[in-house]
Amino acid sequence: MGFFHLTFTDRYARRDNWLTRIDVRVKLIYILSMLAINIWAKNVFVSLSFLFISFVFLLTLKISPLTIIKKMVLPLLFAVMMLVVKGLHEGQEEWFSFSVGGYIMSLKKEGLLGGLQTGSKILGGISLVILFAFTTTMSRLNAGLKWFRMPDTVLELMSFMYRYIFQLLDEVSAIWFAQKARLGHASWLKAIKSLGILGGMLIIRAVERAERTSEAMYARGYKGGCTLTCHLKPLGKNEYIYFSGMILFLPFLLYAGNIRIW
Repeated sequence: MGFFHLTFTDRYARRDNWLTRIDVRVKLIYILSMLAINIWAKNVFVSLSFLFISFVFLLTLKISPLTIIKKMVLPLLFAVMMLVVKGLHEGQEEWFSFSVGGYIMSLKKEGLLGGLQTGSKILGGISLVILFAFTTTMSRLNAGLKWFRMPDTVLELMSFMYRYIFQLLDEVSAIWFAQKARLGHASWLKAIKSLGILGGMLIIRAVERAERTSEAMYARGYKGGCTLTCHLKPLGKNEYIYFSGMILFLPFLLYAGNIRIW
């Protein structure tokens, strides 16, 4: 389960580099703006440019390409699935056909183009989120959202979720290896049964841990509300320069995103 610990950890965000030093409020505005443009854009190259730029920025932080690729495996699978599904079910003009088990499967040109656009949006959006996650710690994210007047309840839930997700992964790991040691995954049937048991036990243990944590917090005088571990400095000259650059750059992206390729 080490891969999942590496996926959710913020060890990269705790490094000192040129992106982690940028104020979280600036990064939030940039990322949210780029995500909105990525969803709205009709030009597939805008989304692909977000993917390329995010990849280059992550390389400048001395993050290995293999780590970046591992993060993009699941989004890539979803993008390919959308490409195939749309290619099979949308459009009229046949582009390619093949036989699977006696059934003729045909890919349509219009569906493939639509799937390519959807897949590029998936990859572009996820790459922006990964870039933000690799350069921003949870405490700074909460502080930035607090500055934007996000309700304390939401920030509190985010903090607890991030704090206990590693405990959840430890529980999954312990149950998983215990089942494997008892040959619980020796066959497909046993594996499916073991996964069902794992899910049920995980829910029970999560509820029990939540109750114990809640009782312990109230016993220590907890009355709700978000307690931040990070405080932001007032916006300085550099932050206003970044905001000015965004005002100049966003109209270009809006224009480029409005250009249809097909």
